[in-house]
Amino acid sequence: MDAVRHILPDPRQYHPQVALTNRLIHHAQAALDAPTADDREMWKQALVGAMDEMLQREELLSISVALAMVPSQACYQVVWDALRQTVEGGDAKTALFALPLVLVAGSRDQTTLPGEIADIDGLNALLRQHGVLGGDAVLGGALLHPDSLIGLDAAKLYRMSRQDGARAALPDLPAPVTVKEEGVFLRYLLGAATREGGEPPVRLGGSVGAWGMPVMKLLGEQLKADGVTLFPIARPPLPAMQALVAGNFSRFEVALQVFASSQIRRLRELDKEPVAILSAHDNGELHFTLSAKDDDRNWEGFVWPLASLDNVKLIEENFRELMRECHVRDVHVLAALQQESRDGIPLFFTADDL
Repeated sequence: MDAVRHILPDPRQYHPQVALTNRLIHHAQAALDAPTADDREMWKQALVGAMDEMLQREELLSISVALAMVPSQACYQVVWDALRQTVEGGDAKTALFALPLVLVAGSRDQTTLPGEIADIDGLNALLRQHGVLGGDAVLGGALLHPDSLIGLDAAKLYRMSRQDGARAALPDLPAPVTVKEEGVFLRYLLGAATREGGEPPVRLGGSVGAWGMPVMKLLGEQLKADGVTLFPIARPPLPAMQALVAGNFSRFEVALQVFASSQIRRLRELDKEPVAILSAHDNGELHFTLSAKDDDRNWEGFVWPLASLDNVKLIEENFRELMRECHVRDVHVLAALQQESRDGIPLFFTADDL
């Protein structure tokens, strides 16, 4: 897509004047400013070395301070990449990975879905058949809440991946999903595989491919409940830290699609032409609205609170593409950063505001 169309500002707060006395930020910024590829790689390796020292001493506070005080998202990305590279690589014996599941569910009555995949052996066999899992790689059956994965901080993942028995130490905390009306939920299946030099025996990242539909069918059978419409969407497995980021992005991406399709259909049933508006707000949120001209009642809004690694340009591209697919012709992306609220009310723009 034409880069000229990227007009949405990034509303997240950075610290461009921060002193580079922080060791991690200094190394990351030096890598970004390096005049040659060799110099850039030298600074990145120095950053990984500093991370390794801190993780061995479990100095998470120093790492957290660096991530909170970065002068730009580019710098954040370099620091975070070094952190995950340190956790996932080096002398790690075990690869700890997770498969994100986005569950789109609807029910007239409040219903609770199972918190575990009863036939986890069948799911593992299916993923092995499609070449996603190999060696001794295996997923656990518990549907983990994102908080359970957040609880495995970088220091814990670093320590667990380097000790024997890491598989037995993985959290087993099923988090059943309670559905009332319509919702989009995020859960994870956590797994482990022995690293025997080189890459772990898991196809990490990439696209879902041919295994997507049979996995969706199996999960739909395993998680079905009376009166519930369920669409389980599996994303590719990733190392635990990366899976947390990718799963969160996928959840909001799917939730936006569900919101848009529902509201566009509602407006068209009222014989109104949808107007789509995307705006960035100074509390780090993106606001989406679908409304119609001369109608101040039948509008709906959606909020995307940006995570540190969310790509604003990609979100804008995906939003424009989604509106094209839904045949919405009147699309507006506001180029100015907006206030969080007006007169104490969260600020959403509708067609008449334009």
